[in-house]
Amino acid sequence: MQIEPKRGSALRVQAVVTHHQDGFRSGVARFNELLAERLGVPLYGLADDGSQGWESSLLSFKVGEMSPAERSALAERLARTGWRGEAYLHEYAALELEREIVRRAHRVHCGNLEIYEQVRELSPCAEPVWTPGLLVDKRDYELAEISVFSFGMAHKIQTRMFGRLRELLDASSRSYAVYLSAANHETSLLEDSHVVFDEMREVFPTLYFLGNLSDVAVYNQLRQATFFSAFFPKGVRANNTTVAAAMETGAVVITNLDRYSPAEYVHMENVIDLERCDELPLDPAVLEGLRTRATETAQERGWDKLVERMAE
Repeated sequence: MQIEPKRGSALRVQAVVTHHQDGFRSGVARFNELLAERLGVPLYGLADDGSQGWESSLLSFKVGEMSPAERSALAERLARTGWRGEAYLHEYAALELEREIVRRAHRVHCGNLEIYEQVRELSPCAEPVWTPGLLVDKRDYELAEISVFSFGMAHKIQTRMFGRLRELLDASSRSYAVYLSAANHETSLLEDSHVVFDEMREVFPTLYFLGNLSDVAVYNQLRQATFFSAFFPKGVRANNTTVAAAMETGAVVITNLDRYSPAEYVHMENVIDLERCDELPLDPAVLEGLRTRATETAQERGWDKLVERMAE
């Protein structure tokens, strides 16, 4: 959406100011990332100091999601800088800070007609607009002879080992596609996850990132993929739930083993140890054997067996 000043005005948007700054977690944040990119201006957070063009920026966020301290700091900054920029209203609850922004704004872009109806009497500069869809990666899934699926916590992804997996995939001379589902752990930094995603895209430029999938979505990915891959700093452990879930589903698991990995996990018996793999097994009979034995192994390590052991 290109925003231009009203006829007869010399002002134009110099920056977009956002509250939430992670487009993975906030639709408004993602909208602001794309809007700033389309306008060709910087994207600032509320707390960014000394930002060039802040006084003629476009404020785009939900005031109702801000803390009292954040609202107070923004109100003070509006007064101190004499802000007379533009605003995009994603919602309107008649909060005092919202009213102040509307009164000050050179233009008020109302995200829908309901918002416009609420603020039109406060500002002659209000106008109804809309929000375009936020989908950017619009690739069709390309048909591939080999599909690899991985899921888990983003900050735990071992990109070096995925580099080795790519070597094996390239050596197979088969077409392949890699699908990744990852969540952000509450104890990890979002910046760490973004770095990992960037590294994974360097390893697999055509990587399909699936976001944080539900159980049923993960289950079906596991059932359909040629391989499931998950790697660990030292080796898979008995309490690594992603590998356990994959084996329960009958997936062909590519992982890494060491002396502390479960003794039941045996290379080319029920899992594939990346460190010992010279080429990926692609014979249907071999893959089916791996799936069958993985399921059998998982059955002996399921909930019933665990409760039975703990009740002894």
